[in-house]
Amino acid sequence: MRKQDLHDGLVRRYKAIAAARSQNIDSEMRYAADWIRKQPALMGLLQEGRRTEEPPQIEDWLTECYKEFGIVWRTSTEEGRAALAWDFLTTAGPGQAESVALNVFMRSGEKRIDTMVNHLAADVFTPLFEWLLERVQRTSSVIHTLRRYVHRVETYDREALHTLYLERTATGEELYNDDLQKRLFDDGDYVTYAKVRSASGEPDLIGDLDSWDPIILDGKLYKAGKIKYVAHGVRQVYEYAIDYSQHTGYLVVFNLTDHILEVDGDGPAGTWPPYFEIAGVRVYVVVVRALPPETTASRLGTAKVATLTRDLVQQAVAGDLDDS
Repeated sequence: MRKQDLHDGLVRRYKAIAAARSQNIDSEMRYAADWIRKQPALMGLLQEGRRTEEPPQIEDWLTECYKEFGIVWRTSTEEGRAALAWDFLTTAGPGQAESVALNVFMRSGEKRIDTMVNHLAADVFTPLFEWLLERVQRTSSVIHTLRRYVHRVETYDREALHTLYLERTATGEELYNDDLQKRLFDDGDYVTYAKVRSASGEPDLIGDLDSWDPIILDGKLYKAGKIKYVAHGVRQVYEYAIDYSQHTGYLVVFNLTDHILEVDGDGPAGTWPPYFEIAGVRVYVVVVRALPPETTASRLGTAKVATLTRDLVQQAVAGDLDDS
């Protein structure tokens, strides 16, 4: 689903919950939860949030809210608060939202049950939907910038970059990473730092390390027969993300062969970019066709296919994959 569709869908469902009368709040909550569950991108964000902070049990949280006569948050992060609100959205039984609203707000002097339900919806679900909207914008912006980069290289810059690569093959990976770094800054205003040291080594590109949400990104060259090298690249991005306490990373693979490089990842078929989920970290793999075409499509023979599989990535992460 497109970013704008996710944005509009979240806004529409939040408004429906926030404006619901007491007799409709259960249905609106259920509709919103069912819709979100069907969006892999949103479920991925919620899973990331829970990895950052596991929220308290719903009953413990509600007991504290009853004591304070208001919605209180004892989570320490926005991610934890969003996860707690999601748990309430998905586990509240029939009539529970109305019951919670009465228990929390009745002693505040409010008389109308519909108003109490509206207060509950605003206090509990505004942080959830705002967090999802912000994360959709953030992740989609990085992916959108990378999609533009792929198009730019494949359509306009392939031959020029490859000519430079042939002149400096020994440092070819650095050449392509330098180009990627510049384009990320020009097109997306992402500040990246090359060769920043971390506990796992030297990632080629790690962006915005001075911010609260750094971009973990690495670039690798794919040459014929070197699919294991790409799998090791996935592992490296995963390790960099762990080093910097991040849950998302990006591997850009410059395909310097005439092979079709496929990624058999963990997402639904057709997901772009494909990704692998590794112990709490999602690593997106973006493939760029970097070898200039040598003949017309009509004269090409049977295409050769190389596939980056989940099994190869698992072996690389476990340290069971050699570098050959």
